[in-house]
Amino acid sequence: MPVDIPLGATCAVCLTFDFDAISVWLNWNETSPTSISRGEFGARVGIWRVLNLLDKHGLKTTFFVPGHTADTYPKIVRKIYEKGHEIAHHGYCHESPADLKYEEEVAIMDKGTRSLEAITRKRPLGYRSPSWETSPNTLKLLLDRDFIYDSSTMADDFTPYRCRIGDEASTTKPFKFGRECRLLEIPVAWNLDDWTLFEYQESSGLSAPSKVYEIWSGDFDYMYKHVENGVFTLTLHPQVIGRGHRIMVLEKLVKHMKSCPNVWFARMIDVAKAWRD
Repeated sequence: MPVDIPLGATCAVCLTFDFDAISVWLNWNETSPTSISRGEFGARVGIWRVLNLLDKHGLKTTFFVPGHTADTYPKIVRKIYEKGHEIAHHGYCHESPADLKYEEEVAIMDKGTRSLEAITRKRPLGYRSPSWETSPNTLKLLLDRDFIYDSSTMADDFTPYRCRIGDEASTTKPFKFGRECRLLEIPVAWNLDDWTLFEYQESSGLSAPSKVYEIWSGDFDYMYKHVENGVFTLTLHPQVIGRGHRIMVLEKLVKHMKSCPNVWFARMIDVAKAWRD
């Protein structure tokens, strides 16, 4: 079906949420009650603040959901889906594909799909690799399963591009670029991710809200003024952005972007289909 793009829209904003919940901590072998509680906050408190904000501003977005989260919190994931948000693939227990053998990656990808399908009754069409790490097999597995887009790499900032199959990297010979395929990449960036800026982990995180707002609004303003048909992708985690002062920063950013004419707030699948069509 054709995507209903608002008349006059000149750019898109994708507010995306990685609903990792407990899975990310389990994958990092952090099984203490304190570590688990950090993920639990995302499902107990953070997700509801996120959904309330989206409802308040009438926004539909994309949630990248690990199968483990769907199995642990099926009622919450179903509520997200019933509100009209896209449910996209994010592994099973936040496993990095880069560390997996081919058979392991196949099993985990298909297991995650089954968990999401049990709730939505639809197979996911979008994928984001946990920790934004992929293997040499990831893209082919996505193509074989008829995914439409990926959102894991960083070769552009505000312009989607076609993924490549068959790249060859060498330290002694020039890099060999593979062939483009039909899978669309909607790029991401670490500076447009709340975890690295906000979440406490060793020496990272705990930035002042004013600093984060300056980074995010600055990148949006640049795209809005200089990139034709740009797509601004923000990666957020309910357990991070759901803290009080941080959800206020997100709302401040949303209000700023809404004040600019011709901005289309979109789910990633709608951006991918519009770009394809």
